[in-house]
Amino acid sequence: MSNINNKLSEQVTIKLLDQEDWKIVKEISVVSTNQFGVEITIGVIIYDRQITNDYKLNDDPEPNQIKRLLDYPKQELFTNDELDELILNAVKSKFPKSFIRSHQVLWDSDKKRYDYLLKRPSEKAFLEIRPNFSSIDIYSLNGKTFPVFNKEINIYQDFTLESIKSHFFTANCDFEKRENLISQLYKIVFK
Repeated sequence: MSNINNKLSEQVTIKLLDQEDWKIVKEISVVSTNQFGVEITIGVIIYDRQITNDYKLNDDPEPNQIKRLLDYPKQELFTNDELDELILNAVKSKFPKSFIRSHQVLWDSDKKRYDYLLKRPSEKAFLEIRPNFSSIDIYSLNGKTFPVFNKEINIYQDFTLESIKSHFFTANCDFEKRENLISQLYKIVFK
């Protein structure tokens, strides 16, 4: 009996991570339709973004503190930039009902939660983002090379492994911003 009491009295703590380890985790739910026409999440794609002055959880304008705390943090307070949109649009090109959720990782317990989620079975997929050539004279591109973002990523199982096998997601980015966007995409940490 005393062993049980000792366990109950142990104090559980959390620790703030070092600031360079603070992240915003993006979780894309890959939504498909089953054989009965019901939308289901078949898997998730997870990636980290470094928290910066421009990429962060924004302040909540809600004046009532109790209302602020009821749904904290609200999804609309998270920054979603052009990189997030490109990644989501690539997934939506194959699974149009897919959506993204954001989470802060500031505490060791937040990190443990994501480490635990990443232990699920997963399948490899490819994500490719290339420049949009639709408004460019194709003949002027003869012999030139262009950067492309091509990365093997994981889809973590929420349904069956078969449903998340062998996927290739693709999207096009702004031709004029291609070099900056693609170099920034390579800085994102996919889990």
